[in-house]
Amino acid sequence: MKKINSTVCFILIFLFLSMNSFSVTFKINQEKEYFEAPGFSLLIFHDFYPEGKQGGIEIIQQNERIAACGDLRLEPTPGQWDAKAEYGKRELDMENNTIRIKNTFQEIKLNYTVHVKSAGDVFIITVDLDKPLPSEWAGKLGFNFELYPQIYFGKTFYLDNFFGIFPRQANGPVQLNPFGNVEPLPIAGGHVLSIAPEDSLFRFTIESKKGILKLYDGRNTAQNGWFVVRTLIPAGVTQNAVEWIIKPHINRNMKKKPVLSHSQVGYHPDQVKQAIIELDPATEIFTTAELARISPDGSLKTIFSSVPVKWGDFLRYTYAVFDFTGVKESGMYVILYADEQTEPFKISADVYKTDVWQPTLETFFPVQMCHMTVRDRYRIWHGPCHLDDALQAPTSHEHFDGYRQGAGTETEYKPYDHIPGLNRGGWHDAGDYDLAAGSQASTTLTLVLAKEAFGIDTDQTTVNNGQRLVELHKPDNVPDIVQQIKHGVENLLSGYRIAGHCFPGIISNSINQYVHLGDAMTMTDNLIYNPSSDKNEVTAESNDNPDDRWVFTNKSTALEYQAAATLTAVSRALKGYEDELADECLKTAENVWQYEQTHEPVKHRSAYVPGNEEQQEILAAAELYITTGKNIYKKRLIELLPEIKEQVGRVGATVSRVLPLLRDKNFAHEIHSSMQEYSKELAERISQNPYGVPYRPRIWGIAWDIQSHAVNMYYLHKAYPELFDRENVLRVVNFILGCHPGSSTSFISGVGSRSLIPGYGTNRADWSYIPGGGASGTALIRPDFPEMKEPFPFLWQQAEYVMPGAASYIFCILAADDLLNGK
Repeated sequence: MKKINSTVCFILIFLFLSMNSFSVTFKINQEKEYFEAPGFSLLIFHDFYPEGKQGGIEIIQQNERIAACGDLRLEPTPGQWDAKAEYGKRELDMENNTIRIKNTFQEIKLNYTVHVKSAGDVFIITVDLDKPLPSEWAGKLGFNFELYPQIYFGKTFYLDNFFGIFPRQANGPVQLNPFGNVEPLPIAGGHVLSIAPEDSLFRFTIESKKGILKLYDGRNTAQNGWFVVRTLIPAGVTQNAVEWIIKPHINRNMKKKPVLSHSQVGYHPDQVKQAIIELDPATEIFTTAELARISPDGSLKTIFSSVPVKWGDFLRYTYAVFDFTGVKESGMYVILYADEQTEPFKISADVYKTDVWQPTLETFFPVQMCHMTVRDRYRIWHGPCHLDDALQAPTSHEHFDGYRQGAGTETEYKPYDHIPGLNRGGWHDAGDYDLAAGSQASTTLTLVLAKEAFGIDTDQTTVNNGQRLVELHKPDNVPDIVQQIKHGVENLLSGYRIAGHCFPGIISNSINQYVHLGDAMTMTDNLIYNPSSDKNEVTAESNDNPDDRWVFTNKSTALEYQAAATLTAVSRALKGYEDELADECLKTAENVWQYEQTHEPVKHRSAYVPGNEEQQEILAAAELYITTGKNIYKKRLIELLPEIKEQVGRVGATVSRVLPLLRDKNFAHEIHSSMQEYSKELAERISQNPYGVPYRPRIWGIAWDIQSHAVNMYYLHKAYPELFDRENVLRVVNFILGCHPGSSTSFISGVGSRSLIPGYGTNRADWSYIPGGGASGTALIRPDFPEMKEPFPFLWQQAEYVMPGAASYIFCILAADDLLNGK
């Protein structure tokens, strides 16, 4: 009897698996031009960002992107700056269930076509070349497919008769090529690769009908690498130069688990309180959601329940809103829906007062301070770094990361000369170590606004500039925000002190230096490069090693106005603390204004240099008038009224601050009319998604953009409360703290019950984080997949920290508290 039952049981299990996994027909979604099945998509060159692991052929399985960058590449484990193809236009062949695309690889002057055909439960991928490979490229060009490493760590693979696990860290093998460079060797080779066969969610197989499959670990050449499957293209072939069969694992009854998006910090009793529930697109019936209070004994008491209201479809999912605004009793709560339960969060009037913005100001900002030693009790975050800043960048040079030096230096220094006075101030920005003036200016100005708007004067950090020493969690009787403002402006002033204008920025002199991970002090030797030194001669200050960073020095009118606005605001913030420095800031800003108003504008394209000089002029004029009250700035603002009205969404918040001082009724009337129109436009924009923020998904997350939006909304609400509701600020705060697509993780590391850990900071190689660092957040995998990969610190477009975002985050939290509690 037991044998019969076992046999019957086995048959039933087999039939169940067969029904759910094998007889799958993949259909082409004509609107979105990809193959799909329940919980599955095969994307065909929708993304064009392979350097960020987005692009080529991509697999989304069980609502997780598990593989990407299926395309021809010259390297077995391509890096961020390696050659890549240019994508053509997808062609849909509905009759043959095929999608094809014609691409061009300019590096080797090759056109090729990738065909993807669905056949039952498999995909057939073939590549045709328009001509045979030139002999010099044979054995170098191959078809790559990259596997997202984090979900495969510790999982099994079989490649023919070779088997093993995907390792947690890169273990080799590698070798030196004839040029002395490290290149990876394959872990294994064969014709059929079975990936994580024991994993019911993410297993799939790849079979090569032509050529050997080789499995590489991309982390052997860069920490941000993925596992790579590769087949080389032989010489002399054109048709079917590559032929792969990919068999995904599909459960046709699979439904996406609900994502209960909410603020991981919590809510004030008097604000709108909504959780946005992200659901499978096939969801038609909604179950009851509950808000339960956590008792001291651990029991849950349901305080409120209701059926969420369907919002509609957004991107690829269905969304519903669970509104519990009516709950005002203080306490710790969770939300329950279906089989899901959220992390605990607070409802309390003090929700934004502690442990929310403080980690950013008291840890993240100090840790990012360049040219200093940063100590945190027993820990040294980094030693005194970049004390050899900086060498004059070479002329007519296009650098990486957007930096550019024009035909002249616009300084008294020749290329590669050391320029003194650049080894003070500034913050590493922020997953990298560069000091970009546009970023430094934006960050510093936002800190000033936060200080002025909210009277922030906390003191938890010691800054000793004479000793180049920062000590966390050790007060020194100077407000932390004042010290950070000073540190930012010291960097911004350096170009004026040296050459009379703002320098676009300082950055590593080579890719090898740029990708440095570890203690910032070890990026350079901290000794000034002296080309006249004898070889290997080292003094206390210099040597013959040209490892110093480069400074890019061309002038730009837009950057000049941006710097002038920041310097002017800083002059107000430093009064009473650093009076001499405050006076220098204002004098420099007024000199900039006088010069730019009497000379033709200069445009220089470089990293973080703003492109809209009219916008920057408006902002500078406003800050100068707020600070000095001089008529020349008032007169110019009134002259700029047409430009202000045209750009009211960008400059309106600043103008609203200066408006009461102008006392010009016509100007105020015109601005009010423009604000009315802008309010309508904004209402339309935020109605396009369930989160109520101006959210246009793109490759990069939008957190920093909408934080800047919330800063503006705070001032517009104060000036025009009838047009701009305070919820425009509060919804952004909720979004940043967890109420966003793709997950419910707080984008601020170490803030909230569940936050982004690890993050893309300078300690990402350790899979760690910097408390208070703010990430860019949920990115878009084109055309419609919201993605927040975690825990994974190597996708900068999702997890990177930056300084302007850190400053605007501080402002947003203080603004939320002010709007709900008052100063």
